[in-house]
Amino acid sequence: MIKSVLVGLITILCMTACAQESTINPSLESIHWIPMQTKDKQFVYVDSSLQQQLTQKFYGAEPFTPTGYAIVSNEKNQQALINSKGDFIEHYSDTDLGLQPLGQVTLLMKRREHEKKLPFWNWNWNIMGGGVKKTAPYVKVEIRVLETDQILLDKDIPYDENEYNSDAYHLDDKHFILNGNLYELKNQYLKKLSTKIDMILENGRYIPPAENRFEIYDIQHKQPIFSNLVGVDKIDLLWNGQPLQLDSINQDRYKPTVPKLLKDNNTGAIYVFPQYEKALPKQIKQATTEQIAFLKEVSLVYSVNNSPYFILGRFNYDHEAWAYDWLYLDKNGNLLNEINVKDFFILDQVGYLVWPDKHMLFTKNALEKDWKTGKINYVYQTEALYLINVKKGEQDPTMGLWNAKTKTWDLAPNFQHIDILNGRRQIFALQMQKDGPFTLYNNKTKQQIGTKNYDTINPSGLVRVKGKGNEDNYYHIDIYTGKEYKE
Repeated sequence: MIKSVLVGLITILCMTACAQESTINPSLESIHWIPMQTKDKQFVYVDSSLQQQLTQKFYGAEPFTPTGYAIVSNEKNQQALINSKGDFIEHYSDTDLGLQPLGQVTLLMKRREHEKKLPFWNWNWNIMGGGVKKTAPYVKVEIRVLETDQILLDKDIPYDENEYNSDAYHLDDKHFILNGNLYELKNQYLKKLSTKIDMILENGRYIPPAENRFEIYDIQHKQPIFSNLVGVDKIDLLWNGQPLQLDSINQDRYKPTVPKLLKDNNTGAIYVFPQYEKALPKQIKQATTEQIAFLKEVSLVYSVNNSPYFILGRFNYDHEAWAYDWLYLDKNGNLLNEINVKDFFILDQVGYLVWPDKHMLFTKNALEKDWKTGKINYVYQTEALYLINVKKGEQDPTMGLWNAKTKTWDLAPNFQHIDILNGRRQIFALQMQKDGPFTLYNNKTKQQIGTKNYDTINPSGLVRVKGKGNEDNYYHIDIYTGKEYKE
């Protein structure tokens, strides 16, 4: 039986195009102040109408969080933290600072690298060189809630073991996952509910760590909604009363933290990655002879969340590039040759599209004869836009923006690079030539934004341009209007 080697070489991931919006307490007055560069290359804070809000000047400055805090820096490139009154919450130091708004509170992460003296039994004895290493690089990490001074993390850890950050995932307005821990936010206090969550699912569901038997929880219940789940790589089905086994399903080169097929030992039901939200049918009720032959060679099975469907992939060795052929199964056991779903994608380990593939996106005559497509990226929060790498004959690859709904190029593949600045509003940064400047572009209006070019443009509005002495100069712009925060 033909089995896919691609699954063994690429860790397939699945993502949905759902944006996580920060939930700011409406009773708080949000602050939207931007650093404006002055003629002396320092920064002052202004509002959207360019009215100055604080009297101080800073050598470096980041935008204010909606909760009223900002990170600034001095001429020594040391960082400090200020509030909306201009008061220093953290004074200038060599400690790295990071801010993360979280509902009506703000997380501050402090990170300081240092050399730590080791106990003699941990000294590094270099016999050949004759030296003894008595210290090692460490990182002092602290995360706290600014509004209440609650300490969430305070550790001194070896440099190579530091995996902590202040990025939080919102399960809902009151529940967050931070560094693998589940917290509930109540009255500006974060209560730890659970530690070490291995996998975050949709609709407030999650999977804690486990050795062999897994459980699925949601934030509404203290008891698991599914338990006694074990990882399997085989699926047993019935067709016309006869057993039909699919083996070696969803095999990865590296063992995933949570198996992609979880079987309930009590009921025999199999729940499928990425959301494990519905059980595979145990019996095929409707299929053609060709579909059954296809099914016997399937090696990839995914559950399409928010739908009754499963995706079945069979590796096709006849393609010039490694690729899959596809079949579909609904939860009632009917095999289908096609389905119509939105906002569901199968991505490889570096984020490029596996499903839907290029054969689904392009019409037969959409590409010139000597054009070959490469990596494909979906533009999240759009209905049907994809960034496509195209190689035209012997030329270097270029990029274009393909509209799968209209089956036309919104931007012909003539660009060296296209950066997504805001997918929902279709704001892009376009680079025509290698190492050339970027321009702002609004794909909805089909117009360039502003008249300036920049060496780099960040989605936050931070841009880089070369100064007269060829030095890098950084300041902020409004990516929607092109307005520069610069005197």
